[in-house]
Amino acid sequence: MIEKLKRVAVPLLIVVAGFVIAFLLISSRKTPPRVRQPYLGPLVEAVTVHPVDHPVIVHGDGTVRARIRVQLIPQVAGRIVEVHPALAAGGFFRAGEALVTLDPRDYQAAVQRAEAAVEQAKVQLEQAEAESKVARQEWDRIHPGEKPSSPLVLRIPQVEQARAQLEAARADLATARLNLERTRLSLPFDGRVVSKNADVGQYVGPGQAVATVYGSHVMEIPVPLRDAELEWLDVPTPGSGRPGSPVTVSAQFAGALHRWKGHISRTEGEVDLATRMVHVIVEVDEPFARRTAPLVPGMFVHVAISGRTLEGAFVIPRQALHDGRTVWLAREGKLRFVPVNVARFDGATALVTEGLSDGDVVITSQLEVVTDGMKIRVAGGEGQPPSGATPRPAPAGAAAEVRS
Repeated sequence: MIEKLKRVAVPLLIVVAGFVIAFLLISSRKTPPRVRQPYLGPLVEAVTVHPVDHPVIVHGDGTVRARIRVQLIPQVAGRIVEVHPALAAGGFFRAGEALVTLDPRDYQAAVQRAEAAVEQAKVQLEQAEAESKVARQEWDRIHPGEKPSSPLVLRIPQVEQARAQLEAARADLATARLNLERTRLSLPFDGRVVSKNADVGQYVGPGQAVATVYGSHVMEIPVPLRDAELEWLDVPTPGSGRPGSPVTVSAQFAGALHRWKGHISRTEGEVDLATRMVHVIVEVDEPFARRTAPLVPGMFVHVAISGRTLEGAFVIPRQALHDGRTVWLAREGKLRFVPVNVARFDGATALVTEGLSDGDVVITSQLEVVTDGMKIRVAGGEGQPPSGATPRPAPAGAAAEVRS
């Protein structure tokens, strides 16, 4: 019995002794003195900004179209006797080449008849002039020194009539020759065939389209832009004779990215009523001159228009702009509100032209509660330069881009 009590009592005594010792140690510990830490403010991220010169690049998209697109229509009737080998969808032709030839025999005969009519009219005119001359001689012999009472006496009206008939015959000859030339259908520009609607053996009449073609020397791209973006572009005025802002056209074709050079030629004559956008026309010369992919109508392309240079601008992250016109600056460990003027936006960045100075530290962190003059700490001790910013003395600064 006594052994059993020992086995229970000894562990219990050890536990009680442990609690007593722990209580004594805790109660004898001295409380360390309180040290008040100064409030340093929240930790923020920031960038140091410098003025830079930015060539503004305006981006847009559009669909390629031919500047010249026409239907090949004969002006005379006839049966087609010959067709150019390239007169098929996708075929190329040169300026002045006969694309379609009509049977010329009827028109050749008409030319011969007109030539004969001219010769006959010449003979009639010579005969009338001779008769008039004889009449003059007879009058002078019978009535010397007297003036005829009527031009009919000297057969002058007959001479004028014969002369008019000669002029009419010559006009008929010119028309006959012109109709003969019209049996050979050609165009004054290099081009490409879109479709063919007639072939050898078919009879066609005036006004009946035999093919649809477009000029291959120039392509144009209507690009819708906001009217505010025209401020940065050079759009030539009619009759100026100078190209507008240079343009780089790019498109994915056959699994590769291709580029072409172009320029702004004009704007369309009205504002789109649905979108309120202005369509700027970009022209690309010799679109088929490249050995790689040609620029063909119907392609959807992206254009990058090189505009004017924005001088002395500050590039800041767009998130650093508050209420569209205020930035937070870090000055001597404090946050300051500074109003600024934003010239334009470029995706995630903004271009500021007024309100900032060289070396300003712009806060990019987002704070829930902020007051002008509050204490702050800048991570790293000072702001980091914004991504892509180039000091103003360097002429090749980061480009300011605007996407439509």
